[in-house]
Amino acid sequence: MDETRDGEGREEVGALVRDGTLVRLRRHVPTNLEAFQRWYADDEIARLLRHDQRPLSLAQSRSYFETLILPLSARGLCFAIHEASTDRLIGTTALTDLTMHPPRTALFRIVIGEKDCWGKGYGTEATRLVLAEAFERHGLDAVRLEVFRHNARAIGAYRRVGFRETGEHLEWVGRERYELHVLEMAIDRDTFYRVAGSGADLCQDQPSAQMAGARRGEERDRGGESSDHSFD
Repeated sequence: MDETRDGEGREEVGALVRDGTLVRLRRHVPTNLEAFQRWYADDEIARLLRHDQRPLSLAQSRSYFETLILPLSARGLCFAIHEASTDRLIGTTALTDLTMHPPRTALFRIVIGEKDCWGKGYGTEATRLVLAEAFERHGLDAVRLEVFRHNARAIGAYRRVGFRETGEHLEWVGRERYELHVLEMAIDRDTFYRVAGSGADLCQDQPSAQMAGARRGEERDRGGESSDHSFD
């Protein structure tokens, strides 16, 4: 399905990037801003994805969308998640913090913003579609992520896809000095295709050399940065 436009010629739905059974990835368009701002203003979603555990203001989410989401989408690194059966916009996902030196890696982020879509497997399939883009289109060696320990749904979905734990760290958030446990996970190309082909859960395997190298080479600048892991 190609992009569609409203009566004023504005794109309502972005160009198709990759199709799945439950969801499809599309290019982000400016009209997605309203939904994006609604998701990032939600307290429950903020608790699952924001390192500072606080929702974004309208000004902050607009800046985030216009300066990061749209440019990354134009480069084929950020995607609008649409429900396959209705083509409704339900979330966003991205590959950021790319490293060009071997091993070539990126940081994975995802938000299923429409809560009626939680628990349906949409986030799991969207994760697989983004990993296919990462390894097939962008030629990455591994994809890494950070997810909060209290986000059990996301952790379970990542394990099903084939992500494995590579470490964890503790952060202290805000004036309240809230204790935030952050789990580090990664998946390499070979593991992704092995799991995709067999359906096996390899989450108990030891980290590969590629993933260990990616973790050692990662530079962190967290502040209030979002890990973007709110979904099924």
